[in-house]
Formats: sequence, C-alpha cells, structure tokens
Amino acid sequence: MSRLDLPVIDQCSTHLRLWLVNLSYLQALYGSSFHAFVLDTVQQRLQGCGLGADEISIQGDFVLIALNQLRKQNHFQRTHPNALAQLLGAALECDPISQDDIRIYLHTQVAYHYDSHPYDTDALPPPVPNPCSHHHPATLAAWHKVWAKTYRDDMSLAVTMLDDLQGGRLALAFQPIYHLGAKHKNTYFYEEALIRHRDQASYALPDAIAALERLGLIPRLDRSVLGSVIELLNAKPTLCLGANLSAGSLQDDLWWQDLFSYLDSRPDVAQRLTLEVTETGTIAHKPTAISLIAQLQNMGVRIALDDMGSGNSTLAFLVQTHADIIKIDRSMLLRARSPGQPAHLLRNLVNVCADYCPYVVIEGVEDEADLEFVRQSGAHGVQGFLLARPTLSPPWLESPAVITVQDAVTVRTQFYPGQALEDYGLGC
Repeated sequence: MSRLDLPVIDQCSTHLRLWLVNLSYLQALYGSSFHAFVLDTVQQRLQGCGLGADEISIQGDFVLIALNQLRKQNHFQRTHPNALAQLLGAALECDPISQDDIRIYLHTQVAYHYDSHPYDTDALPPPVPNPCSHHHPATLAAWHKVWAKTYRDDMSLAVTMLDDLQGGRLALAFQPIYHLGAKHKNTYFYEEALIRHRDQASYALPDAIAALERLGLIPRLDRSVLGSVIELLNAKPTLCLGANLSAGSLQDDLWWQDLFSYLDSRPDVAQRLTLEVTETGTIAHKPTAISLIAQLQNMGVRIALDDMGSGNSTLAFLVQTHADIIKIDRSMLLRARSPGQPAHLLRNLVNVCADYCPYVVIEGVEDEADLEFVRQSGAHGVQGFLLARPTLSPPWLESPAVITVQDAVTVRTQFYPGQALEDYGLGC
C-alpha cells in the first residue's frame, strides 16, 4: 500500500450522483409543499454554480449530472476529478433551506457512477444508507408522532448550532493533557481543542452535537473544527493540538482526500495533530473508518479513543484501530472511588487498555484525591480542572480561535492558496 491511499475516481465515470439523504424524511415530516420547495432550491443552487437546467436531472432522492455534457462546456476538468463533487455538495449543504417557520439543512452524499447506457434510476444500485437513530426512509411508514417530534426537535437544535457556526459564534477552548511520569513532570502532551460559545446560548452544546450525529450532519461541524485546528498548527510551529472527531464522520467523503493530500505534504503539521475519536456517532461502514484511521496514522497523526468506560468507546474498536492514546472517562474514576469498589478497579482497566495502546489518559481529575488515585493506577497522562480548565485565551493565542466553516471553497483556499477557484473546473 502506498503512503497516501486515496480513492480513485474512474476516468470512465459518466455521471456525478448526489444523494439527498434526508429528502424523504423532510417530505414525510413537513409535507409535499415543502418537499417541492426543497427541490426548487436544489435546482437554483446548482444553477447558481454554473450548471444549466438541462444538465441537472432530479429523480426521487437523487440528483444526476452527466459529465460528458459538462466536459463539452469546459465546466469540468479531469485533472481535479473530485473538485466538482465537493463544490456542488457544498453549495447544497452550506446554507439552511427556509420556508415560513421551517428551517432545515440538507444531508448529501456524492458518488461517481459509470454507465455506458442512458441513466436509469431503477438500474442504479442505491447507496448504502448511513445508519443512525433516525431510520432509513424505507421505514417511513412505521414512523409515529413521538419519532417525528424527536426528528423536528433535533433539526431545530442542529440548525441553531450550524447557524452559530456560520455566524462565527463558536470558538475553540484549550485544555492540556499532562504527563504523569517523572521524566516529563509538569509538562503537557498536547492541548485538546473544545467547542465553546463565544457568548451566552439558549442550548447545551452536547445536546446539539448529539442531534447533529443523529441527523448525519456532524461531518460539517467536525470538518470545521479540524480545519480550524490545522490552521493553528500551521501558524504555530511548536504547538501540539487535539481535535474531537465523531465516529460518524469516518465515512467515504471526498473532503478527506484534500486533507490527506495536505497532511502528506506537511508532515510537520500531521505529527503535531491528535484526533480524539468518539463512538457516540454511528459508524456507517466500519472497514472505511478503520482504513481512514490507518491512513491518518501512516501520515503521523496520533489517534486517541475518547470516553472509554462511558459506553461510547469499546475495547473491540480499540483493538481494530490500534489507537495511539486511550482516554478513560471520568465516570470510571468516580466509580473506582465509590465505597465498596475494589481498590484495583481503575488499575485493572488501565492495564487492559495499556495492553492495546501505549499511552493511557484519565480524564476528569478535579481534586488532589483524584490525582493521587490516578497516580496509583499506572496511567501515563491526566486531564482535568485540577490541572487546568479549558480556556479561550491560552498564552500562545493572540485572539479567540473562532471556528471557521469548512466547505469545499474554504478547504481549497486553505490547503491550496495559490490556485484560483476556476482552476478546479467550476465556472462560478
């Protein structure tokens, strides 16, 4: 396997297919009128990217664009085969769709398709759905009022958070992970970047993040956080940072290709980046997730499995990913300190984790008794309020690290600043 193992788009691909993943949900929940409005908006946004109405075919939950027609009009360059896909996907997802009191974000998946015959939706194999707590549209008939209310509430919460992201109202706070060993006493390993509101908010961030995961919209937030962290690593050559990543974002997304290309060209950045993966989001396709993690590690990125013991991370996933770091949740520390629990409970868990991972961190250390208990466990690192609280203004940062929205245009400007947008084949 090469050092950079990226998906290859067949040069014979004839169609670009965009799957509007949540379109059937929207029709069932908000009615046929809003469904039609969404389709009109999709058509307008694609035409706003330079496509002609006759080049766009919407059939059911799918948008199909014939590449041979685009080539004739020089809208698409084969030298950058994923650029068109990313830019069109970003055009559909970047802004909410609003009508009256309804506001939603689209969830899309993009694929290339080879077909030597005229396109037929009945003959095209459907993409594999991204499993989540909101079931695949095939189960629409079984929905009930409670489910529908949950979906609407989740969408409302997700829209509010994504609006805050787009409005620059979310920023990164930083909390260090400290070494426990005598050799590195009082030094830290890296600083974890955490999402915080810049001002007061009417909702809890963990609730909104959980809603994004259930809706399949979490990659937009994760991309933005990760991109903002990489910007800081690029600007601060001695800084080591960690970014949280939902397991739901470990899917076959063309955005990863640009990130891989950038990290492969900047090993100095990759080696100072730690990705903290949580299993709160459902993994759409585990082999793909494992492959993405392996490629990141191959470039020098450290992988940490977060929240071990909280029910969100499993030993099986640890074994499969060969993680560099594992972080044991505070709930396990509290349990180990509870009356009636054996004194070796936490130590045993640390030993099991250490069998599969070279560095074990215990989170949530809030007082000296916690710290002493952690020292006795044999853990390698520690994180918690006792040592340092998350801060929006660490000494190395001149101004707040506002999270920057990462869509296709931003990513290409960030990773390849010398190339104009037109160079990627979209005549916007």
